[in-house]
Amino acid sequence: MDIKIIANQGYWINNWIARHAEINPNHVALIDEKSDKRFTYKVFSERIDRIAAFLKKEFKLRKGDRVAMISWNRIEVLDILFATAKIGGIFAPINTRYTSREIKEYLTLLKPKVLVYENEFAEKVKELKSVKCKHFVHMGDERIDHSVNFEDMINCKEKLDIPTLVDLEDPFMILQTGGTTGSPKGAIIPYRMIFWNAMITIRDLIVPGEVTVTCVPLFHIGGYTYTLPLLFWKGTNILMHRWNPEKLLEYIEKEKVTFQFLVPTQLKTLIETPKFKTADLTSVRWFTTGGAPLTKDIVDAFLKKGVLVKQGYGLTEAGPGVFALDPKDALQKLGSIGKPNLLIDVKVVNEKGEEVKPNTAGELLLRAPSLFGGYWNNPEETSKSIEGGWLHTGDIVKYDEDGFFYIIGRKKNVIRSGSESIYPEEIEKILVSHPKIQEAVVFGIPDEKWGEVPKALIVLKKGEEISREEVIKYCENKMAKYKIPKAIEFVDSIPKTPAGKVLREKLIEKYGKVK
Repeated sequence: MDIKIIANQGYWINNWIARHAEINPNHVALIDEKSDKRFTYKVFSERIDRIAAFLKKEFKLRKGDRVAMISWNRIEVLDILFATAKIGGIFAPINTRYTSREIKEYLTLLKPKVLVYENEFAEKVKELKSVKCKHFVHMGDERIDHSVNFEDMINCKEKLDIPTLVDLEDPFMILQTGGTTGSPKGAIIPYRMIFWNAMITIRDLIVPGEVTVTCVPLFHIGGYTYTLPLLFWKGTNILMHRWNPEKLLEYIEKEKVTFQFLVPTQLKTLIETPKFKTADLTSVRWFTTGGAPLTKDIVDAFLKKGVLVKQGYGLTEAGPGVFALDPKDALQKLGSIGKPNLLIDVKVVNEKGEEVKPNTAGELLLRAPSLFGGYWNNPEETSKSIEGGWLHTGDIVKYDEDGFFYIIGRKKNVIRSGSESIYPEEIEKILVSHPKIQEAVVFGIPDEKWGEVPKALIVLKKGEEISREEVIKYCENKMAKYKIPKAIEFVDSIPKTPAGKVLREKLIEKYGKVK
């Protein structure tokens, strides 16, 4: 037999929870906020085996079948994830913010055999009559007809002790991406990606026995940033049902959390929570974030508490652990995503595909063993994203003479004004540096002379007032004249995804017309 086949196959690939149950049976794997219970690796593994047996026997789930799930964070999400994997099936979590129309569209793409749903989503599930799905499983009292109770799976008398043999290239899960720009795409996350992301994380960031709180939704790649590596490395995950900054501080003090990942909006709400000033964070070695550049006020707030903050960078198609900024460089290299992690090859290219020199903007390309397996049933989009083994991220970056990288913006967000390229994120950073401005979003609007010019939407800090003229004057000495917003509109809030990303397309649709 080919040695490559032997190396890429094995029960260890989709059965590591059972291995931990043998080696570390009494170590706490999960603390679940929803049920207010603690689960050891032994108990967690037994739950997985019973659910897997039920899925295989009652639902006839086989290798390659999809199991979709719509739920907030709770142990049942990880139960289904690992039970599905044990049969060789593919787990597909659904964004809880999706409308019935969006869920229907995504399920039509996935064609799942099973749909598991939390209590509060029963009404949305009822509206999916035209979607072909053989089996439904509910958690809680609200349900649709012919739906099976999740507890029936937990109470299954049989156990699936022997997993289905899988390959590192087989899909572990499918995560939706691209939903803010049109029809959602399903990014295939193979076992290889999970394994190598865990290896990168273990090498650079964590040690056995760590404790953290999973605050980012488990339908998003950020939800798995440390959840899976920690379960791989005998750690303890605390599953927060829905984001609650006060509850996080409570968990940190009570459970002695050792590190914590949050998206930027969560970091901001955390430091604004009154309890933050008196909270005991001495157990936490560091906080880490990604998705938007760190601001000085956030770094300073944590430094005052004696806690370091790491900046990172990841994406659904390459995994969460692509870049990392050492906390000691957080202030000196403010706004940087750091340097590539081990095993990550990077290059920055111009529109001709030529590599650029330091301090020159270009698209970030990645090559790594942790790349995704393409888009589900979408070979055209897959071929566009990966060329010659390199993933085109769509992110415009630059790197300095010291090798530190900085996100400038998204390629698709670039404003073409005359012969100039304007990056909205660059203007946004300057706008939010104003002491009266809380948030800002910049995008292009049509202009007869220049084609496009920048427009800014601004959210002011509570109780503050500022005029458009003041904003323009503030920008004058900080950016070239063509970059200064030609239109400014003040708004109460800016809509975002659960991961904290601005829903830019919705804003353009609403505010992008010339008045």
